[in-house]
Amino acid sequence: MTIAAVHVGCVLLLVVAEGEGQSALGTVAGRVTMTGDAGWNTVVYLEGGARVPQRARVTRVIRQHNLRFRPHVTVIPRGSTIEFPNDDRVDHNVFSLSRPKRFDLGLYRSGTSRSVTFRRPGVVDIYCNIHPQMAAKVLVVDTPHYATATARGRFQIRDVPAGDYELVGWQPYGESFRRSITVRPRQTTNASFSLTPGRRATRHLRKDGTPYGRYR
Repeated sequence: MTIAAVHVGCVLLLVVAEGEGQSALGTVAGRVTMTGDAGWNTVVYLEGGARVPQRARVTRVIRQHNLRFRPHVTVIPRGSTIEFPNDDRVDHNVFSLSRPKRFDLGLYRSGTSRSVTFRRPGVVDIYCNIHPQMAAKVLVVDTPHYATATARGRFQIRDVPAGDYELVGWQPYGESFRRSITVRPRQTTNASFSLTPGRRATRHLRKDGTPYGRYR
């Protein structure tokens, strides 16, 4: 009987603790406005909070399809993994020379897949050593609080602990946006902002530093 009473008491304490934790959370939402594409491929994330916990790490997929990487932009928390399946009927090679993650998956066939785990934050440019038109970007963030804007530029980051943060609006080409914000418990912080799009890079070198030749 005593044990049962203690057990029930523990459960009640856990319920109260969970409720208090939920009440200390807020939401960050808004809209990215920019000329042309209304915010497509724009990532919004918060700096200054807790680092990425184990449970926040994810597995994402960047497919090689019709001689393109799809999607073109992917955001993941530090410690997450990306799979690179080859959906085409030709061989592909996936590589990156970026400082946060240098890798070379070698040549692999249609219907197979290889993966990479990203442990350092930063921007990782990804290419195929055979097809120069294949390019993708991975943004690795050191926070569990991030979102990708919709085609209309809308974004929402939920379950953010109350406190002060640096809000970052990142785009694959062009300058980022930064602003200090305060997240309050059980409230939505309006974090709308504008970006000026940059010019997309059209050329890059192969993994050995040489220009691409003719290809099919």
